[in-house]
Amino acid sequence: MDSVHSKSNQTMKYSSPIMPDALIEVSGYTFCMHKALLANNSLYLRRLIQEHYDEENDICSFKLDIPGGAAAFKVVVKYIYGQDLELTSSNIIPVLCAAYHLDMTDNYTRQSLISQAERFLFKEIFRCWKETLEALISCEDIFSHAEEADLVSACLVSLAYKVKKQKSQCPDWWFEDVCSLNLHLFKKLVKILGAIRHDPANISNAVIYYANGYDLGSDPNSSGVWSQEKRKLLEEMVYLLPAQKGATATKLLLDMLSSSIKLNANMECIEKLEKRIGAQLEAGGLVMLLVTNSWDKCRQLGTGSLKRIIEHFVDEHYTLPVGRNSN
Repeated sequence: MDSVHSKSNQTMKYSSPIMPDALIEVSGYTFCMHKALLANNSLYLRRLIQEHYDEENDICSFKLDIPGGAAAFKVVVKYIYGQDLELTSSNIIPVLCAAYHLDMTDNYTRQSLISQAERFLFKEIFRCWKETLEALISCEDIFSHAEEADLVSACLVSLAYKVKKQKSQCPDWWFEDVCSLNLHLFKKLVKILGAIRHDPANISNAVIYYANGYDLGSDPNSSGVWSQEKRKLLEEMVYLLPAQKGATATKLLLDMLSSSIKLNANMECIEKLEKRIGAQLEAGGLVMLLVTNSWDKCRQLGTGSLKRIIEHFVDEHYTLPVGRNSN
């Protein structure tokens, strides 16, 4: 690159004995390039050049909207001009999406940008937990493109198997890292972990850890109104909890039920928690719940919720088999 000009209209020039004959604007940057090189590396760009070519002035000029914007296109341009690629965990997904969008396959050139970037992703990035997580986070700004290219699922599956296979004395080693994911990606990761039969208790603890980052049990704002965002998040967390009996500690379920009632969560969420609590509540715990009332959160549940918990407990432990009576 020879120079970078004003912030609002930055211009990138590339050294060549031939004068540039293509001006491409991407996200406020103007790239001064050569249409022959562009056409030889991308069918998409070849079509745009044909559409916007000014024969009288022997130049073409157009705006280009691609995944990853100017940052990704800079890498594309370096590839086209034979410069060293600067691929990292944070730009590999945007660059790949840009290359897919521009149709930079091996059909048009050997060792295409797509093939090189894919090799870097699978051979280098997916070897490491941290780099894979960073690649996944980079999908957030171009999610629809990354998902359509199956790059989101590839990152998630790679992370999920690393969680399952990692042998560590600290089973929660990955909890803090995945809290950097937005809710949509976190939900997808949890579902994949369940599908590959990762330890349900570990999944449950990760869900609780993620929820605690939003301080769902805290007091409402000064208006006395609970945040709708918190309520929806809590409902999502309840649906993510593994269904296996005992996967989530009863005390944690009671905490979530208490928060659900305070946040005015939907009845499906509340009933799901009540059913799970009742199903795994042992006789001794039931006595403690009814007589000593020693669990702080129980005082906030209300008689209706306590009644339904008891009913679920009875259904789980004392319902007679069909065809038998109590005599």
